[in-house]
Amino acid sequence: MQNLEAKDKVTFEVRLTSGRRGTDPQAPDWEVRELINGVINSEAEIYDNLTKVEAEDLAAMWMRKKEEAGQ
Repeated sequence: MQNLEAKDKVTFEVRLTSGRRGTDPQAPDWEVRELINGVINSEAEIYDNLTKVEAEDLAAMWMRKKEEAGQ
């Protein structure tokens, strides 16, 4: 019988910070959260006070790094 190791699915979510309007993409109203199997692993893994472009760039960079590391 084969022993299969289950891998966690890691994703990064760009979202509007709670209580912010998000009407100006240049305003620091956005955050990036790391999700493991769809759940926030740690509140320390939430980065906020970002513009929308900064948040999207950060999430994309983290995904590339995870892929490069083979995770």
